[in-house]
Amino acid sequence: MTTGVTVNALADGGLERREHALLPPRPGGALLAVERANICGSDVHVWRGGHPTLHDCVLGHEFVGRIVRTDGSPMVDARGEPLSEGDRLVCTYFRVCGSCAMCALGRTHLCERAYDSWGHSSLRRPHFRGAFASHYQLHPEQIRVKVPAGMPSELAALANCAVAQGLAVVDAIRPDLVDGPCLVIGAGALGLATVAGGSAVAAWDVYDRVPSRRRIAERFPNARSLGEVSSAGTLGGVYDVVVVAAGSPESFVTALEQVRPGGQIVMMGIINTRPTDTVSFIPGVLTRKGVTVTSVIRYQQRHLIAAVDLLSGPTPLREIPLADYALDDIDDALAAAERHESGRVSLVPDLDRGGL
Repeated sequence: MTTGVTVNALADGGLERREHALLPPRPGGALLAVERANICGSDVHVWRGGHPTLHDCVLGHEFVGRIVRTDGSPMVDARGEPLSEGDRLVCTYFRVCGSCAMCALGRTHLCERAYDSWGHSSLRRPHFRGAFASHYQLHPEQIRVKVPAGMPSELAALANCAVAQGLAVVDAIRPDLVDGPCLVIGAGALGLATVAGGSAVAAWDVYDRVPSRRRIAERFPNARSLGEVSSAGTLGGVYDVVVVAAGSPESFVTALEQVRPGGQIVMMGIINTRPTDTVSFIPGVLTRKGVTVTSVIRYQQRHLIAAVDLLSGPTPLREIPLADYALDDIDDALAAAERHESGRVSLVPDLDRGGL
């Protein structure tokens, strides 16, 4: 095979299928065949014009791929395990350069070059920088972890966004608050991964307005699903910790109302920065309640390793229902993801090409 296919999200909300040459990987990188790419909520937001700069780009970042070509030099994963053609892996969707100011401080999740190889048009070489495609070009500075042989792609594909990000959220929770009541706003894959990874938390309430999502949350033994939350008053509050795993800006207002004085709000789900993505709240409430607001963007190497380990064992995340679509049916897949028709909607290129 000398060419592959990308699906590009255009500025007008359209999608364009393009064919490109499969270029040799650079030293330390690899060419992957995409086995499964999940549609994350952020992909839907970008498709709908919710990102200020991403236009004409190959979307897709939560995926599992199989190595089909290397440059021939030795390659290892984040654990030091050797990688070769035929191995499956998950990788960070962002780069970690190791030399910028943030990396020097150990804050590799804030690498100044994080997105230098993501969110590009497929017209830019090496073409395959997003996972809504037949192939993916792995950059040498992307962290990668080998997928265990027995792990199905349905599980592995959750690792490099939802689960790793959920573990980073759990890491950000103040240790003095884990014994108190905690709330997750949003029962998508990110919210459920936070619950699954937060074993140190005594109990979670999971709030989501979508009934199908609440039914999934009910499968977690340490969680209770809520279809609504009661008004707590301006300076009241019920929860020591509120995790915002939903994408709506209004979720922050709900979190501010629900958190107790002295509690913590952990922000992850709200990533849009359009001028219209605003809400109205009284800043003085933050001060008077003495609330800690912690934002979490991306994650570190240890979280990706831990995500693969978590998915390797018994976990309720195995029960998240999936809906599979061929790459040719991406319009229907994105619409299904927007309607929350399944726990996770996935694109499976093999459904197009009949296997590699």
